[in-house]
Amino acid sequence: MTGGTWLDLLLRDAAAEDLLRHGADLARSSDTGTADRETASALRLRTLLHQRAGRAADLGALNDIAIRLAALTTPQALLPEIVDQARRLLGVDLAYLGLVEEGLLRLTAAAGALTPELTDLTVPLSRGLAGEVLAHTAPRWSADYRTDPRFRHDGPADAAASAEHMRGLLGVPLRLDGRVLGVLFAGDRRRRDFAEHEVTLLSALAAHAAPAVGTAREAAALTADNARLTRRCAELEGVLRWDQRLTQVVLRGGGVEELLHEIRALARGEVGFVTSRPPPPRGPGGTVVPVVAGERTFGALVLTGSAAPDDPLLLERAAPALALALLAEGAVAEATRRTRDVLLLALLTTPSERPQDMRLAGLDPSTPYAVLVADPASARPRIERLPWPAGTVMAEHGTRLVVVAPTTAPEQLQREWPQGRDAPTAGIAGPARGGRELARCFVEARGTLDALQTLDRHGQTATAAQLGLYRILLDHTGRQDLEARFRQLLGPVLAEEARRKVPLLDTLHAYLTHGGRARATADALAVHVNTLYQRLSTLDSVLGAGWRSPDRALELHVLLRLRSATPWPAGGDTP
Repeated sequence: MTGGTWLDLLLRDAAAEDLLRHGADLARSSDTGTADRETASALRLRTLLHQRAGRAADLGALNDIAIRLAALTTPQALLPEIVDQARRLLGVDLAYLGLVEEGLLRLTAAAGALTPELTDLTVPLSRGLAGEVLAHTAPRWSADYRTDPRFRHDGPADAAASAEHMRGLLGVPLRLDGRVLGVLFAGDRRRRDFAEHEVTLLSALAAHAAPAVGTAREAAALTADNARLTRRCAELEGVLRWDQRLTQVVLRGGGVEELLHEIRALARGEVGFVTSRPPPPRGPGGTVVPVVAGERTFGALVLTGSAAPDDPLLLERAAPALALALLAEGAVAEATRRTRDVLLLALLTTPSERPQDMRLAGLDPSTPYAVLVADPASARPRIERLPWPAGTVMAEHGTRLVVVAPTTAPEQLQREWPQGRDAPTAGIAGPARGGRELARCFVEARGTLDALQTLDRHGQTATAAQLGLYRILLDHTGRQDLEARFRQLLGPVLAEEARRKVPLLDTLHAYLTHGGRARATADALAVHVNTLYQRLSTLDSVLGAGWRSPDRALELHVLLRLRSATPWPAGGDTP
């Protein structure tokens, strides 16, 4: 028999069996009905006291957990602690946590998992029990999730639930400042009906965890920002050092090669400079940085090999300095070229026998040269790419380009010249040695070019010897004057030829070419001699009897010879 009153027994936290024995003793010694009522009340009071003691213990544990969570400032330490505490607090087999990231719920931590499938798993926000929790911002649970018809059982989340043999499942939201950060889950591998106090307990843990998660996220973001700022400061310090070293190269007068040497010394990878246009595309593991000044592209810096992370930034900083160095070298080269142009043109237009004048123009006084005059001067880049002999110099003379090339065979230059109507037109003279002979060849080459252009032979070349008399004649006579004279003297022949349909002009040309010999002319024309006489009779009536005199015959013959070298005037035209 237990001793004491009901109060004594409850204060000693007597077991339920002791309370029942005490009630039985009272029933034997007093009214049975009263003893039964007192026994039932004592049992209810004991249960209530145990429940409140448990809740007090839970509240104490929650307070300890809140303090512990507040001390953890990184997600890597905080999230595993939250799921560990949830598992211990509810006495479940499994606890895991998912955070809302970029429109998905990403499961970031788990405690008690049998497989790794739950970690780093992404779940759509509208799927499963998690979707219900997020949609209603309230706790949701299932006594047997795997067979619960309220949820769709497909996708990665349910595959993971099956792998974990998960049945009883409770999820509560992590809310902070009116928004849901994620969902905290507690699960059992057996059927389990979660009591109201368990739902409240896990919700309370989530309420403590949410601010800690928010703070940890902000701390992580701040740490990442600080790390980026630190890296950026280090990059800027490196950039300042690079700029200082590159500037020193420029200030001491270093050129492109010295700058490239300095860039290669600063970079860990292999740095090359290519002048292809457009720059080459970026290759596997490489970096291409264009070298540009204004709208002009010089080429590109190319980084390959085992490059350091900041090597691309180095190339970006070095490219403008290299572009300026290339501009400066180009300006110096252009100034030197213009000076040499002036000296060369002065030598060709003002004859000099002084060897030093030839040397100043870039020529060797003891070497024979040919002079070529080309039109237009804008074709200089194309002309410069031709295979000229070593020691060739060029100069722009108005709209034309003058080329002085060391050679004893000007015809070789003609053979190397580009062909086609779009090619530059050029006259060639030489060879010559010494300032005065070069000046004479310049005049001849210029006259040859004039003759070619007058004859409408654009895109062609000729030497002064090849044009012969034509160069001399066309040097002082314009094409329009020649055409007018041709029509004045031979226009009637063209008109009669058109009327009779007889080649009178070709007959006249052949007759004069063969010195007035009838038989040779008839053979050249492949006609009978009587036919020739008939045509000559017609020419007599058109040109008059005096056309066979030496003076008139010479003029007519020259005009016809010029006609053979030019398309004017077309056969069949009338004056």
